[in-house]
Amino acid sequence: HFAPLAKLLGMLEHLQALATHCYYAGELDAGRRACERILSMGGIDEQTDQTIRQNRTWYTPAIRELADVQLHRIDVEPAHPGWSLFNPTLLTQGGDLLAIVRSSNYAIRDGRYVIPPADGQTIRTENLLIRFATDNQPVSCRQLAWDYPKTDYPVDGLEDCRLRTTATGVGISATVRNASPFDGRCRIAVGDVDLAAAAVTNLKVLDGLNAQTDEKNWAPIEGRGGWLYACHHGGHVVTVDADPDLAGGWQLVQRAAAPPIASQFRGGSQLIPWRGGYLCLVHEVAHVNGQRTYEHRFVWFDDQLRISRLSQPFWFQARQIEFAAGLASLDGRLVASFGVQDAEAWLMEITEEAAWSLLRPVTAD
Repeated sequence: HFAPLAKLLGMLEHLQALATHCYYAGELDAGRRACERILSMGGIDEQTDQTIRQNRTWYTPAIRELADVQLHRIDVEPAHPGWSLFNPTLLTQGGDLLAIVRSSNYAIRDGRYVIPPADGQTIRTENLLIRFATDNQPVSCRQLAWDYPKTDYPVDGLEDCRLRTTATGVGISATVRNASPFDGRCRIAVGDVDLAAAAVTNLKVLDGLNAQTDEKNWAPIEGRGGWLYACHHGGHVVTVDADPDLAGGWQLVQRAAAPPIASQFRGGSQLIPWRGGYLCLVHEVAHVNGQRTYEHRFVWFDDQLRISRLSQPFWFQARQIEFAAGLASLDGRLVASFGVQDAEAWLMEITEEAAWSLLRPVTAD
């Protein structure tokens, strides 16, 4: 009973040494692989997990170091003068590329949220509905109208929207903080998007089994319905599916066992049908010198929603707060949308072949 444990501890000690010292030896790929191997083992304590994630940021490359990609900044006027643009979501619609871009009144400075005094210390969000040409340049931009019953909690608006296809057209899901009666809690709101009127209709804030639990970043599953709730919840992939016994209701469904490497995967883009399964972008959070930094990776699920292939972690641009909330397939290319530092909105374009070449089976080192 002790020999296998001793061997496991010895291997962990060896991998931890590699995760630290490979950086100083210039062996960046070996150091990254050591970090990934440790995080794939499962059962490591929280402190080790955090340390390895911090170490892994030393080895994480920008996506342009892994594949030929094109980056396009979304350059439109914000909702109000001085506001930001960030965290766009995407959807292919009628052969075009449709986006919703978040615009807010705050800025992040030294890790803190700074709000204009004139706004009464309330974080405010509006959203812009944008249609793109084939060269990823905006051809139209309109402010999206919406409404829901609100409280006085000082965070207002639909945050980090996800576009999705519904049985009746285009839908939306988003996080709200000031919805009655869930004051201050992150809740998911869903509704329909009237493209002609640039308005969200039938907006509803979803109840939950536990009103004290924060809910955010549900990832719509295109072509299937519902959302990916978590890549690793109680050791399994979990989805939010329509409740067959309750009209308009939803239920959590436990699916395939999830690999340990997915324990900190967070949404992310939509899951889009791709090569017989589903492809999405997820992010993982590391804390470096007291600051959050986000790494992303592509994740491919098979048709049973098993996590089957992964890319290695990457930055879109650099080590900072980057957040991807959209992914679309269009004319043999993938277009991803992401925000930078809650201040900029970007698109990344990559060929489908290049994206597939980044994916490796989850059993591979």
